[in-house]
Amino acid sequence: MARRGLFLDLDGTLADSLPAMEAAYRALLRRFGREGTAAEFQSLNGPPTTAIVERIAKAHALSTPTDELLSIYRDLLRQAHAAAPPAAGARDVLEHARKLGWITAVVTSAASADAAAWLARTGLEEFVALVVGGDDVERGKPDPAPYRLALQRTGVIAAESLAIEDSIQGARAAMSADLPTWLLGGTTDREIVGVSHYRGRLAEFSAVAALL
Repeated sequence: MARRGLFLDLDGTLADSLPAMEAAYRALLRRFGREGTAAEFQSLNGPPTTAIVERIAKAHALSTPTDELLSIYRDLLRQAHAAAPPAAGARDVLEHARKLGWITAVVTSAASADAAAWLARTGLEEFVALVVGGDDVERGKPDPAPYRLALQRTGVIAAESLAIEDSIQGARAAMSADLPTWLLGGTTDREIVGVSHYRGRLAEFSAVAALL
């Protein structure tokens, strides 16, 4: 049985999609005569799409039914994913992990079908054994349910595995599932320094290869 798993978030981690996703968030609000902000978008990085839409509706006093908002936003996100390239060094990291015998899974708040479609479009699907999407669990990030499901389905040992996230909410989900966790990019880590299973911050996704 494989003992080591590499668990990767999708948006902002494996996929260089945050600029396109922020554009989708702003486009949603513009449809209803509202304006988004970079700070609000950052606060929405991590939770499942349904939770994001509910927060947006409440914050901007949108009376449109949640189901309708969700449908519009998901269409915008699909377009964002279609335009998003892999993170720099993504293929190299995934190839390196496979050579070393790691089992790789994508654990994302996006719909699993959308994540799988992105992997197929970018030619990375052959390196990924499992996708767990926000629609595969009742409670998404920061709840540990997505990572616990990925651990169960891959059969790897949490303590010998790694999770890579770009948001504090995602990192908290992974750490609550007992996964050693690294945080990517410029996100401040002051909220989680000293928390069990937190390993530190990486500037670039390509640095992941050195951790394996």
